[in-house]
Amino acid sequence: MKTALYIVATLALASCANSSGVLKVGPNSYTISTSASPGKGGVTAAMRLAYEEATAACVQQGLELLTLSEKSKSPTWTEGMATMELNFRCLKKDDPEFQSQRLQSSPDEVIENRQR
Repeated sequence: MKTALYIVATLALASCANSSGVLKVGPNSYTISTSASPGKGGVTAAMRLAYEEATAACVQQGLELLTLSEKSKSPTWTEGMATMELNFRCLKKDDPEFQSQRLQSSPDEVIENRQR
């Protein structure tokens, strides 16, 4: 019985992919958080889900997606889901912001040397 329960729980976890949905966080600024289990594709699946939903939200408004930042995290032994956070804006195709887009990732850790 324990083995059957373990197998069912493992299969359920292996088929999980979740999304917060697109959330408005400011004037024409949005965020979405997604997660996916390794069995569903991990970081790649979480990223695909985030971009699909973000793009659909912009297209629905007749606009295009401009990525402001993205952050992904691979699953670990204690956290079984890969996660993706995407911050973006929906803009007109000819908006000047598209010309100056420079996607930069922020570091997970900052190492500071205080020796003198």
